Amino acid sequence: MDVENEIKDLKRRVGDLEGAVNVLAGKVGSVHPEIVSLGETALQRFDGVDTNMRRLTKQLEDVNTQVWSLRDDFPELVGEALKTALRRTMD
Repeated sequence: MDVENEIKDLKRRVGDLEGAVNVLAGKVGSVHPEIVSLGETALQRFDGVDTNMRRLTKQLEDVNTQVWSLRDDFPELVGEALKTALRRTMD
């Protein structure tokens, strides 16, 4: 077993590993700002969606209130319409 060759081989392999780690560190370093930016963009979009959902919920509540109001007033409206129609046919 040649110790010097083993040491050279180990140094070469360590150098290769260090090079690979440096490349990965550089890639991660360049991707990190993009990930942060993506997170900020996603939060802004979710805030917009949340705002739109609140507005839609308010509109649906308004429609629901109006439908229930119409439901309560509907018998009287139909009755008045029938009375008017009957008066016109009798005249």
